[in-house]
Amino acid sequence: MCKNLPIVQVNDLQVSYHQHRHTQKTGGFDSLRAYVYKQSTDVLKGVSFTLYRGKTLAILGESGSGKSTIAKGITGLLPVSAHIKGGSIGYGDFSMELHAMSPLDWGKVRGSFFTMIFQDARLALNPLVTIKDHFKEVLLFHHLAVACDVERVSTELLQKLNFIDIPAVLGSYPFQLSGGMCQRVYIALSICLRPKVLIADEPTSALDTVSQQEVIDLIKHIQREFNMAVLFITHDMAVARTISDHVMVLNQGIVEETGNTEEVFAEPAAAYMKELITSRARIETINCSDEPVSGKTILLDIEHLEKAFFPHKHYVLRDLNLKIHEKEVIGILGQSGCGKSTLAKCIVGLERPERGNMRFRGTNIAELNGKARREICRHIQIVFQDARASLNPRHTALRLVMEPLRYFNQGSRKEQEETAHYYLNQVGIDDNAGARRPPQLSTGQCQRVAIARALVLEPDVLICDEAVSALDMTIQAQILALLRDLHKKLGFSILMISHDIRVLRHFCHLIAVMKDGNFCEISNAKKLLVDSKDTYTKSLLASELAYD
Repeated sequence: MCKNLPIVQVNDLQVSYHQHRHTQKTGGFDSLRAYVYKQSTDVLKGVSFTLYRGKTLAILGESGSGKSTIAKGITGLLPVSAHIKGGSIGYGDFSMELHAMSPLDWGKVRGSFFTMIFQDARLALNPLVTIKDHFKEVLLFHHLAVACDVERVSTELLQKLNFIDIPAVLGSYPFQLSGGMCQRVYIALSICLRPKVLIADEPTSALDTVSQQEVIDLIKHIQREFNMAVLFITHDMAVARTISDHVMVLNQGIVEETGNTEEVFAEPAAAYMKELITSRARIETINCSDEPVSGKTILLDIEHLEKAFFPHKHYVLRDLNLKIHEKEVIGILGQSGCGKSTLAKCIVGLERPERGNMRFRGTNIAELNGKARREICRHIQIVFQDARASLNPRHTALRLVMEPLRYFNQGSRKEQEETAHYYLNQVGIDDNAGARRPPQLSTGQCQRVAIARALVLEPDVLICDEAVSALDMTIQAQILALLRDLHKKLGFSILMISHDIRVLRHFCHLIAVMKDGNFCEISNAKKLLVDSKDTYTKSLLASELAYD
């Protein structure tokens, strides 16, 4: 069979999103209601491409450029607010106008012909079902295994994705796993179907560099084994260059450039692509003040913190100690599942540790409850890794950013709205996007809204749990520059949790390297690269350098 045989052809795909929906009655009391849309925004403006067997096409572009809309459009998963204005698609011998495809038509091609790895893996998994039951449902429904073999097959799949305590993972619910672990679980569920086309929407954005390389190697292996076509959506230039044969550069719904990956990266023709390439180096210029912080007041003092998840009593944090001084920026680096996000949740009160102290300005917040604990939220804010899940889907972005001000009764309604507008604009959300709800925003835009909501109270400590991992390089640079400027202006401390060593090395004063729930090394950020004595830290650094 010819490897270069076209398997999917998309022609002139045009998609728009409707906003400000309201209802109008068409007659009397029992009559039907008609939905009227006041505004329409074009997201995709005539996108065409072809997928070939055994080849990978990477779609590269900034947040909000329409990358995920392409994936949802060609799989029939667009929200009700989306409207396909034009375009046709061919799946092998099957060709049809996209707007004319019925649920029955989509059912013929989903799963067996193609499958999709979603960017928000935690949302894609059922929170009421264990990981083992997820595998059981997929394997039995598609007749890939009998009931007695489900555990064996799922274990083999998870082993390929570098899971260690597999029985504990299979017995866990999605909310008990880290974002990166959920991502790897969903990747395993997708590849077990052995589809002809794999659509991967930012599958590595939540993963550390070691896991990123493992996922890329696994996708390449599965692709070679089954002669599978891959549509890989990413904002990460290095990942796109590593995995793809061809690249398509998307800018505000328009294809700016397409071609062989190495040729496009070596000699980009479009000015937009040149800007994306140079934006990666721009992050290295965003440095916080080199002013020493060791002599300043300790703002948050964490001592002997331990946290376990039951019923397995699996300890995620083990005798952990950390001090955060005023105006200090500390980065936490580690692989997926090492306990980074659990530490953040303990600090903000979303998880209660089994033992240990957390003193904020001398007060042990681990012992606080009710109103006293809620008052601490004014001073300690968090940007969650899964930004979309942290935002109420029924409210607009503007209202979501106003919400903390309303909760703490800060200022009049007009002042609250002006403040919310200011912070939304600071993170790159204009008034048009501010009027949208989270389902109408891209994942990167949701991340920016979450950052604006955390900053609006001007906290003493800002915890950023992978706050820029879902953002493209240009927006990463903008957000980090914004955090740096506000840090210098307002003087808050930052706890930056990230798997991106490049961001931590240039943005933080100190980097704490976490392994198995404790810190194996805490070092000056700029010296970590050359002076590290820890074997684990060296392995993380080596995997990051492979992308540079």
